[in-house]
Amino acid sequence: MKLLLALSTLFILSSAHASYFATHCSNSKATVKWATGHNTNTMTVTSYGSEEKDVIIPFFDVKIDMASETVIHQESIHRCGYASFTKVYAGKVVITPSEQAPDVLDFVGESKKIETEVICTTHRNGRAPCPEEPVETIKK
Repeated sequence: MKLLLALSTLFILSSAHASYFATHCSNSKATVKWATGHNTNTMTVTSYGSEEKDVIIPFFDVKIDMASETVIHQESIHRCGYASFTKVYAGKVVITPSEQAPDVLDFVGESKKIETEVICTTHRNGRAPCPEEPVETIKK
C-alpha cells in the first residue's frame, strides 16, 4: 500500500507543471481597470461623486463587451520545455452588470454602464512538450 501511495505521489508530482495566465486592462486615466487569471479577478472603478473613491467589483459581477479590438503587439515562443504567448491590444469596451449582480453599477448613474477605451496585455506561459528527435534513415 505504501508503495502504491509513493508511486501515485511521484506520478502526480512529475506530471504537474507550472503555468501562468493573466490579463491586465486599463483605460488611459486608470479610472477603469481590471485583472483576471492568476490575479485578483476584480475590476476597480474610480468614482467621482462628492469625493473620489475606488469601487472594487468582483470581475464576474460585470459583463464586458469589446466593440473593437486592435492588436498592437503579439509574440509566441515555443521551445522544448517552455511555451509563452503575449498579446497587447486596445479597444472600446462597454461594461454592464451581469445577470447575477444587476445593481453592481448603480453608482455610475441611470445608464448602469461604462463606456471607455482600454489597452490590455494578456500573457500565458507553461511547459511545452519537446519535439521528437528526427529518426535518421540509412540507405544502403
